[in-house]
Amino acid sequence: MAKILVIEDAEYLAHGIARILQLEGYEVVVATTGRQGIELAVQEKPDLILCDLALPEVDGLGVLRAIRHIEELAPVPFLLLTARASQLDARIGLQSGADDYLVKPITAQALLEAIRRHLERSTSLQAEYRERLSELELSLSYALPHEFRTALNGILGAATHLHVFADRLTPEELWELSDDIRVSAQRLLRLVENFLLYARTDFLANAPELVEQLRHFSVDEPSIVVQDIALMKAEEYGRITDLRFSLTALNLRLAMPTEHFAKIAEELIDNALKFSPAGSPIEIETWCDATSFSTAIRDYGPGIPPELPTRIRAYYQPGRLLHEQQGIGLGLTLAKRLLELYGGSLTLERLPGGGTRVAFQLPLPPVERTREDSNLRHQV
Repeated sequence: MAKILVIEDAEYLAHGIARILQLEGYEVVVATTGRQGIELAVQEKPDLILCDLALPEVDGLGVLRAIRHIEELAPVPFLLLTARASQLDARIGLQSGADDYLVKPITAQALLEAIRRHLERSTSLQAEYRERLSELELSLSYALPHEFRTALNGILGAATHLHVFADRLTPEELWELSDDIRVSAQRLLRLVENFLLYARTDFLANAPELVEQLRHFSVDEPSIVVQDIALMKAEEYGRITDLRFSLTALNLRLAMPTEHFAKIAEELIDNALKFSPAGSPIEIETWCDATSFSTAIRDYGPGIPPELPTRIRAYYQPGRLLHEQQGIGLGLTLAKRLLELYGGSLTLERLPGGGTRVAFQLPLPPVERTREDSNLRHQV
């Protein structure tokens, strides 16, 4: 049965709660000060913590902050117990990472229902975590070695051919082999860069002060940046004539580094080109409203799997073991993470007529929101 840590300085109440929980089959540990509660949490590793807000030595909010900074205890459900007059402090607790607060006096039934609900939710989250970890291990064991090996084999194969037959190759054959090396090296470089950028976004997600500094950089004319990237990627695929543009909101600025915006556009446009047949159109549209800049990319490929919009994460590629794909599933996750760093969002839609529509939005800086709409919406 689950282990519950009760931190309550009123001993009669602490032992009364413990008795109620023990009758339900829970294992209970009791602490009567905040400091003792933190120590017992580290020692006992409870499945749920029930903590009074007003405690000696370290108050409930201090216990909460300490628990959330201990890696192995950070996911443990944390419920605050508070007197009715302290509900404002309890709400501050929720903002600080508490899962819920319970107002004293509380009935045994309400207490047990709250504990049962949070334990069930924790169990569900742990099961999902284990499932995702299993997927990650499977994808990494298949995709990452495969991608590195493919790129390196391309380089090694062409280089070996050059080494063995250098004196017999025609200029055309030399050009072809050198191009094979270039393409494989570019593929390997992109794989490494995406991997490093993924780690960087993971760090930035926990460093809001650094993200705020990055907002001092700017993307000028983002619609033109999207157009330039689309033309560059389409040329790589030999699909320049497949592009269809409807670009508005030309003369504006976004508060973020250009390389981060370019990476978002590059990954989403690359997916549209990669997963749609040559000769089918790729429709790219940009626009803005009073508060945000948006871009939509529509392709006429087979369409995304139904579960993909809710399962965007690194190394996840639906059907990877059934269908050969390039990449390790980082592109879509990188785009989503970069957007979220700057307050943006990403939506994916499987269209009834076939194909996929991917759209992203980014907030306009305050200075851009004051511009006249006529200055922002200019059709090309």
